[in-house]
Amino acid sequence: MNFSTSMGNIVVIAALFISLAAIACAILDASGKQSFLKPAGLLYQVSGGAIALAVFLLLYYFIDSDFRFVYVYENSSRDLALPYRIAAFWAGKEGSFLLWLFFLNIFGLLIAKKSDNPTGAVSSVILLSQIFILVILIVESPFTYMWDKFPENFSPGLVPGDGAGLTPLLKDPWMVAHPPVLFLGYASSTIVFAYAVDALVKKEYREWIERSYPWLLFSMVTLGIGIFLGGYWAYTVLGWGGYWGWDPVENSSLIPWLISIALVHGFILQRRSGHLSRTTIALALLYFITVFYSTWLTRSGVLSNFSVHSFSASEVAKFLLAFLLIYAVSAAALFAVRFKTITGARVDTPAIDWKTVTVYGIIVLVLYALVILAGTSMPLLSQLFMARPTNVTSSFYNNFSLPLGMIIIVLMFAATTLIITKKNDLPGRETIAAVTAAIILGLGINWGFTASVPAYLFSMLAVFLILRALIDLLKTGSRALLPSRLTHIGVGFLVLGIITSGFHTTSVQKNLEKGKTATIGDLSITFTGFIEGRESHLRFTVRDNGRTTGIKTAYYFDEKTQSIYKEPYILPGFFNDIYIAPENYESGSSSVTSLIIAKGEEKVFSGLKVRFSGFRTEHMTSGEPSTYADIVVNGIPLSPGLAFSRGALHPRDQGIPGTDRTVSLRDIDATSKKILLHITPGKNIAVPEDSVMVTVTRKRLIWMVWLGTLLISSGGAYGFGRALRRNG
Repeated sequence: MNFSTSMGNIVVIAALFISLAAIACAILDASGKQSFLKPAGLLYQVSGGAIALAVFLLLYYFIDSDFRFVYVYENSSRDLALPYRIAAFWAGKEGSFLLWLFFLNIFGLLIAKKSDNPTGAVSSVILLSQIFILVILIVESPFTYMWDKFPENFSPGLVPGDGAGLTPLLKDPWMVAHPPVLFLGYASSTIVFAYAVDALVKKEYREWIERSYPWLLFSMVTLGIGIFLGGYWAYTVLGWGGYWGWDPVENSSLIPWLISIALVHGFILQRRSGHLSRTTIALALLYFITVFYSTWLTRSGVLSNFSVHSFSASEVAKFLLAFLLIYAVSAAALFAVRFKTITGARVDTPAIDWKTVTVYGIIVLVLYALVILAGTSMPLLSQLFMARPTNVTSSFYNNFSLPLGMIIIVLMFAATTLIITKKNDLPGRETIAAVTAAIILGLGINWGFTASVPAYLFSMLAVFLILRALIDLLKTGSRALLPSRLTHIGVGFLVLGIITSGFHTTSVQKNLEKGKTATIGDLSITFTGFIEGRESHLRFTVRDNGRTTGIKTAYYFDEKTQSIYKEPYILPGFFNDIYIAPENYESGSSSVTSLIIAKGEEKVFSGLKVRFSGFRTEHMTSGEPSTYADIVVNGIPLSPGLAFSRGALHPRDQGIPGTDRTVSLRDIDATSKKILLHITPGKNIAVPEDSVMVTVTRKRLIWMVWLGTLLISSGGAYGFGRALRRNG
């Protein structure tokens, strides 16, 4: 832990001590000493002011490009536009935890304003979570000075001229929206957990449902929107044409979201009929525990070798684990102690009753979440039985998703079709018409594109969900039905989009030579050149259905990630998205001028036989070193080098006797003992044209995925609004 006495750290420490005093008062209030209620509320507000000040300070440091601070230096640079300087606030662990803390504190203030708030236990849980995050922010602070963390490189007051900046993947508009929305979901899950704890403490198992239901809907909606935004972000920038890759960081949001959906249905059952009192309490506790467990998995560094998104190992890992165990053990113990006192109506309805179908749906959703949890945790679980940790592949998740997804859709089918109020009721004409249309449309949408039986079955069920929900809305005109039916329509479109964009996708890889046109079906594509610059890009001309479009895709070496950054280009359409992803660019001149060769290796390159013998370092009269590579070209010893003079490297080129060519040393990798040589092509060497390997993919009807996510979010948001109005 590198501690700095910066203003930000002082504010965070002050917030911690104020929060400790506030939780002491809240606990005393919960124990029956009501005189401590007002001090607890006042102290909580003061802690909120300190947290808001910490947020303001960090935001100001980013906007002002104050590179005194390690966190600002590592995540920002002067060339970033203002929206990205703001977004850089939550680009790393420290800022994301501070944002999470800020949202949590605001939610606590909103609850405190409600007159029916069960203050003691709820406030204590919120404050405890606030204290945990504050401890994490002290252990790994966003307000650490450069000279405190790197004393060997920076003396006090020495400030870098510029920052390292964001990685190219994060310099995207979705970076501004996606993380904050996710953290709204994470922070609000604490409120649902707090109300469940309060219910266990007070042995009141019905009232807490009404108080926490709007918070649950808000948490489910924001978490879902965050997941959907992340999927679209992945689709537009990662270059593999997908929106979900079963990465641990993706799964870390999906697991609690599935549990929140199960909990929403449990709440509905308990509110209407008094069933599932124990189940809703257990799921509310599990919801937050999985949020915190997923946070530990992805932000502790334990999965850094298995996820492209996961954060590297850090000092906060043991603290996150300790806090997780405190939450999990305490919640489990309290639930076990109160288990016999939690009473409710037994679910003894017929097998096809809507209540029974809902229970089955809850079971399957939780089972699906636990399967994903097990797969995501496999690197940890495998260490118990293997010398080297291992991870599951995407096929593990896909193999489980197929049957479980089918069961979920069937249960949704049953919930909208087989719900009967009288024994021996038969489906109405509308249902029969919807089933018939679903079969016809399910066949038609897949015919000629795939022979997969699951694709046909999923499509039929999805179409039925859409039609049945539309019939219900048109027939009843009920606003009360709108949230569930809108969500079901969204699920239907989402499933159809997953089927068409997955099973109907066609992909072709082509090597395009500059200036030459390649034809892929009815698409023509021409590579028109590589444009060098600060962020270089490739240019193409694409002709599709009589429309000609000039496009460019990013392709450059990123210093921060030390890798080539490639970005796809998407030509959207109703029937297909044309997805153009560059794979590998080959410079024609580089292919005959740039040679990478290892020590002791001999290569024939551009008409020359080249052997690399080794390095040699000498000191010039000024004392500044020069490094030479001893090579043999066509049997002639040569020693091109790099001389360090006046703070810069200068090449020491050598002519190749008997030719009109020269050789220069451009780069040295001492670790692998390889060098990069540049050899001029000479008059008689033909320089080939530049070329690029691209993958052109047609993603059929993928817009239905985005429409489905929009409708699911809209249904949840409408339900949240109704619950908010009902609760005043």
